[in-house]
Amino acid sequence: MRNVSRIKAVVFLTVLLVAAVGLSGCAQLREKFVRKPKEEKAASRRYCAVKAYDIRPSLELYTKRYVFWKTWHKELLAVLGGSNHKKTLVAIEQEIVNLRDMRNMLIDEKAEELQKPIDEIMKIETALKKEKVTRGNEVRMRRRLESLGRQVKRNFSYTKVRGVIRDDFRRE
Repeated sequence: MRNVSRIKAVVFLTVLLVAAVGLSGCAQLREKFVRKPKEEKAASRRYCAVKAYDIRPSLELYTKRYVFWKTWHKELLAVLGGSNHKKTLVAIEQEIVNLRDMRNMLIDEKAEELQKPIDEIMKIETALKKEKVTRGNEVRMRRRLESLGRQVKRNFSYTKVRGVIRDDFRRE
């Protein structure tokens, strides 16, 4: 019995010694448990363009905007009616921005044709911002967006507008 109590005493003293050494460490005990102030992040640097670039509308630039529009259109259809309303709004805003950029690169007659789908999508954007998206609204909006998407793909793909790109951007 004596050996058992002696072993318990040795184990207890060993644990106590390890705890004391662990708590003491290199710093004072009070400094270990006091929160350190957060370091301030370095201010972000802004870079200014040294050279002014003369960008003119081209089929390559139109193609990029068309591909961006197509991607955001697919994203909008994927997230429409989902739980993330902010993602839906970002997708429709980006779709409109890219359609406007495409319109600004087209000659006047073709740009007027593209303005009609832009106006329709803007109506849908207004409805998304004002109304709660229900199952009925979602189906109606989705069908209208799919129809507008087919219309834009059919009439304004980069293969169809090869000869109607402006020489300079339109000013709004």
